[in-house]
Amino acid sequence: MADRTVVDLIEDWQTGFFVVVGSAVVGVLVGLALRSVAGPPGFVLGIVGGTVLGFLGYSYLRYGR
Repeated sequence: MADRTVVDLIEDWQTGFFVVVGSAVVGVLVGLALRSVAGPPGFVLGIVGGTVLGFLGYSYLRYGR
């Protein structure tokens, strides 16, 4: 950890930020899609489920192979 630079730390923070924002965007999109089918409860479940699935999908593509 001692050989890491400030630039490496900033890159890690940026990657984490975009993972969180991207997962939230996926969650909202899934929630909007489910709202038209299941109403407000589907919206809430879609946000939660879509966020988790978005995060898992990104993690698999980035680190799972």
